[in-house]
Amino acid sequence: MGAIQVQLPDHIKKAIDRQVAEGRVSSESEFLIEAARRYAEDLDLEDEIATEAEMGIADAEAGRSVTIATLDDVEALHERTMVRLRERLAVDLR
Repeated sequence: MGAIQVQLPDHIKKAIDRQVAEGRVSSESEFLIEAARRYAEDLDLEDEIATEAEMGIADAEAGRSVTIATLDDVEALHERTMVRLRERLAVDLR
C-alpha cells in the first residue's frame, strides 16, 4: 500500500479528530481512505454523466430524438428507459 504525507489545514484536522473521537471512524487513516474512495467515486460518476450528456447531444444533433406529445408517449419513453437501465445494471452487477 502506498503512503502519502500531507499537511492539513487546522479546520480539516479538527474535523477528522472529531470524527475519530465520536467513534465514526477508527483512525485518521480510515477517515482519509474513505474520503479518498468517495471522492474517486464522485469523479468517476462525473465522467459518466459527462459521457452520457455528450452522447445525448450527439443524438440530438444527428436527429435521433423522441417527441413527447401525450401521456402514452411519456409512459412509452419511461418504459424504454427503465429497460435500458435494468440492462445496464445487470451488466454492472456481473
